[in-house]
Amino acid sequence: MASMPGRLLLALAAALFAGCAATRAVYAPGGGMPYPLKEPPKAEEIVHVPTGLPLSFEGAMDMISGARLVCIGETHDNLHAHRVELGILRELFRRYPGKVAVGMEMFREPDQEILDRWTKGELSEFEFLKMTKWYENWGSDFGYYRDILRFARENRIDVIALNPSRELQAEVRRYGLDNVPERLKAMLPDIGPPDPYQRAAMQAVYGAHLHSEGAFDAFFRVQLLWEETMAVRVVDYLRSPRGEGKKMVTITGGWHVRYGFGIPKKAIRRMPMPYAIVMPDEISIPEEKKDRMMDIDLPRIPLTPADFVWWVPYEGLEGKQAVLGVRLAGTDNEVLVEGVTPGSPAEKAGIRKGDRILSIDGRKVEDVADVFLLVREKRQGEKSSVLVRRDGAEHEFRVVYVPVHGKKPH
Repeated sequence: MASMPGRLLLALAAALFAGCAATRAVYAPGGGMPYPLKEPPKAEEIVHVPTGLPLSFEGAMDMISGARLVCIGETHDNLHAHRVELGILRELFRRYPGKVAVGMEMFREPDQEILDRWTKGELSEFEFLKMTKWYENWGSDFGYYRDILRFARENRIDVIALNPSRELQAEVRRYGLDNVPERLKAMLPDIGPPDPYQRAAMQAVYGAHLHSEGAFDAFFRVQLLWEETMAVRVVDYLRSPRGEGKKMVTITGGWHVRYGFGIPKKAIRRMPMPYAIVMPDEISIPEEKKDRMMDIDLPRIPLTPADFVWWVPYEGLEGKQAVLGVRLAGTDNEVLVEGVTPGSPAEKAGIRKGDRILSIDGRKVEDVADVFLLVREKRQGEKSSVLVRRDGAEHEFRVVYVPVHGKKPH
């Protein structure tokens, strides 16, 4: 059979070597499904992939509810993928109150205590983001995940960090799975034989975009580390008293679950259980994304790509984030403005080079990360009160967040 045409949304090389499989082949609608679509899909249509039958949300949930493990493969920067995740989580919780948990790729194993404090209501959103180093470790706008995590907190739903520590990941990438330092070996999950279809698919998707022959092997072993660790985290939780009798919804990038050779297979190897794969797939790619795509050829994969495809439009948060428009440096528990972008909200408000930022909206600023987090909470059109020290005196400025062109670090 001829190779399957696909489209690849390019990611930064740094994301590849971090082990993230968020980058995904975006097929022509219906690509890889055993029953070809008779007409272009419409937003919100749900298809049961093994039969090709359309389903209502209730009908799909009647089937999904039979699974103990529900794996949702998202496009990280699509608001509608996250809406699907929250809709499935809400419905499962309605049907099985107190018997649902969430596993998230976005958090690493050392974050678990922080996640537990969040779901207990012990942390504010600002404290949570700062303690987990959200923008340093994950990077994607928290706005994509806010509603899911708030729902978990409001309903005391356990959120389980799925990924390994950054330290272990770095060692595996550099030295391989067999050369992990002794102090980290206890954290290394059992790595099963690589799935040949997974390797072939990942080679097609990523291999041509890596800089050297050994680069793909480094990338692929980190992906295996991620998924084996995710599977361990899922199974250990479900087997624990805390997870007894519960269902787990995992939220990860699409390639961690598509075709089942990622998390599903690695979890089932450890604990046989009913599972379902749900893919929120885009009905089209927006024009502004198309210049970041290129043609790829996927090998023939004789597997069903998912149990359910939920067709969604694409909508991101790009261009909607608030920007202050300053270059900052942290010195002695103070944040110094080293530069101001012309035409930025900061310049229009009167903030100047040399100002020391003391607080934003009454929240004390102690380091550059504080400014970043406080500004990222805002949306365009919203306002902030920024208190600065200038020439020994304090001044308060009213910032209105509007679009800025050019380089804008914060």
